[in-house]
Amino acid sequence: MIHYSGDDYWHSLPHSRHHITGQLNKHFAVLWVNPIGSRMPSLKKKGFSNKIARKLRSIARFLQKVNDDFYVVTFITIPYFQAGKIQLLNSLLLKLQTRLVCARLKINNPLLFFSSPIFANTLGSIKNSFSVYYYSDQYTEYREFSSETKSYTEALDRKLYENVDLILCASQKIYDNVAAKTFKKVVYFPHQVDYNHFHNNSAEIPQDIQRIGKPIVGYYGSLSDSNDWEIIRYCANKRPQYNFVFIGRKDILDTGLEKLQNVFFLGKKTFSDIPAYGRAFDVGIMFWIRREWIINCSPLKLKEYLSIGIPVVSTFIEEVKQNYEGIVYTAMDKETFLDSLDEAIKNKDKERIQMGFNKVKDDTWYNAVKIILYEMDRKKSLSTS
Repeated sequence: MIHYSGDDYWHSLPHSRHHITGQLNKHFAVLWVNPIGSRMPSLKKKGFSNKIARKLRSIARFLQKVNDDFYVVTFITIPYFQAGKIQLLNSLLLKLQTRLVCARLKINNPLLFFSSPIFANTLGSIKNSFSVYYYSDQYTEYREFSSETKSYTEALDRKLYENVDLILCASQKIYDNVAAKTFKKVVYFPHQVDYNHFHNNSAEIPQDIQRIGKPIVGYYGSLSDSNDWEIIRYCANKRPQYNFVFIGRKDILDTGLEKLQNVFFLGKKTFSDIPAYGRAFDVGIMFWIRREWIINCSPLKLKEYLSIGIPVVSTFIEEVKQNYEGIVYTAMDKETFLDSLDEAIKNKDKERIQMGFNKVKDDTWYNAVKIILYEMDRKKSLSTS
């Protein structure tokens, strides 16, 4: 299996793409291809130099063996993100490097798994047995795309969904959008969860969060300008007795909340540590600005929160409202978000929490990957019949 990924293996926490690849690795050896980038990071944002440094470190590793049947590679391309002659050269570089690495590792007729449209031009580089395009998000709606980059990405996106064997869509909104544009096989493929990792974790709650008083309104994940910090400012000022805890790498210079006595940023933690932190939360929150990207999303952390066994309050997301009515508190504005926090903390609704358990306990990555294996076998049977 070759996974043309949207995540840098060396510098990212497990996302759905990691979990799917981990399950497929039980059936196939894996070559994980790190992303080549789809846009230039903004000079104005915190972490610009760190992002460049991380990318250079990944490139310096080039091809690395993780274990006997798992390799990671970072291809070298020119950092240019619009259509034109430079992209033609990048396409040649991608195809050449794909062939060289496949020859070195003796890869023949692999399963191709795309979780980023930026690799569309590798199609045809090598003969493959089956190809999958996985939409964990609506990739063409990155907020930082220029009009030229967006147009180029849409062309790559179209090339993939018109040519692969199977398309997987993490949300109903993405499914509806893609299914209307192609006659290829499209499957609604919602995020699953490593239920045991989150539900049965008995690790001691870490000291840095133990020292923070109750109740704790908590969040872990990306911390950026996609998060609705105005909602947090409103709630933190209105409820000084609540402690707001954020876990993750800050990719934003200043949220405007750093000086508040009831707001805590604890930094990035490992995936293995996250369940213990989550168990310290009295409420898990999801708080994003309602942009096109979020409208199309299916938050992975929702099922993780529910597996831990904590109430969840979220800004309005179609996928959440549609599938978790009566389980997740959803809010259209800062006032109802605060009201939902109050209700969740006061009531500690055991029935609602049990409903969350029941909703997600069978949603395993193992069961989800069976869809890919079934479709592969189906194609093979049709081709030999």
